[in-house]
Amino acid sequence: MNFDLSEENALLRDLVLRFGADHYGPAKRLAYVREPTGFDPANWRTLAQTGLLAFALPHEAGGFGGADVDVMTVMEAMGRFVAVEPLLPSIILGAGALFEAGTEAQRGTLLPGIVSGTDFVSLALFERQGRYRLTDPACRAVALDDGYAISGTKQMVLGGGFATHLIVSARPEGEREIRLFLVDAADRGLAYRNYRLADGSVASDIGFADARAQPMRGGSDALVAILARARLAICAELVGLIDMMFDATLDHLRTRHQFGQPLGAFQAIQHRMADCYARAELARSQLYRAVGHAGGGAEREAAIAGAKAYIAQSAMHIAEEAVQLHGGIGTTEELLVGQGFKRVLTLASLFGDADWEIDTYLGLTDRAC
Repeated sequence: MNFDLSEENALLRDLVLRFGADHYGPAKRLAYVREPTGFDPANWRTLAQTGLLAFALPHEAGGFGGADVDVMTVMEAMGRFVAVEPLLPSIILGAGALFEAGTEAQRGTLLPGIVSGTDFVSLALFERQGRYRLTDPACRAVALDDGYAISGTKQMVLGGGFATHLIVSARPEGEREIRLFLVDAADRGLAYRNYRLADGSVASDIGFADARAQPMRGGSDALVAILARARLAICAELVGLIDMMFDATLDHLRTRHQFGQPLGAFQAIQHRMADCYARAELARSQLYRAVGHAGGGAEREAAIAGAKAYIAQSAMHIAEEAVQLHGGIGTTEELLVGQGFKRVLTLASLFGDADWEIDTYLGLTDRAC
């Protein structure tokens, strides 16, 4: 099998890596994180001007194509420099949900603004009682003459603090199936509590008190597809983070001397790095396997769930080894290794920890059989 990127994807990867080389470093990244939004708006405008914000959308929506390999290419490259730009909440989740579940009018109104970098759409899914069961919300929607009114509370809305619109999962009164609804983030029925996650990114708990909402055409089926794409994006970013931390640690072991020789000359450390290398290669193989299931269905969902379980565990192991082998400085934010560790910590359990993903994988493979 040929695992090389196509010419177009190689150019896409190089575009992202050039952006990282020009705009990133440990000190610069910390400055971006300290922004109220958790990222630099100027960098976001730069990405929009290059057209990169359209990478996850199909051609009919004005995007690059939106194939799984496109998502993998961009997110893996972004992980290599621990990017803070909100591609996951705004592009993968927000724009992806609009395309999968939005009406033609909703798509036409919001997608151009998202791609141009002026609009931000966040997905409001998590609830206290639901944990990772995102297709069983407690939020309720009551039908009105001109739309719906939503009441309830959503937690950990990624990018909620700077969103211009929210896509909310709720169960209409008297109906069994859930639906997705579009809500203006400035609606008077919303109450925000904004905070930072471990990696410095912005999230919000949002209370809905009869907030006005417009129904979208998609429900639980669309939500499953959106979350599968988000998990794949997380896998790719984690693989990029693994590469960064492994390479940084290897360079440190070659240059840092102890007892008159490089740290990397000690056999015990070589064994640990060999184990990390094997885990990194297996994680990449799991990612490629998930991307290879382009046809969709239960097999693709199972491949993504299995990949996320393995990649998340491997990323945590390699991150812990990288921090320990760097010594005390590895626990600080002076190096990207320390900052990358916090990003791995955030992504590893997002939308499901390893145990949840393994259970999901087993359920899907049993169903497929």
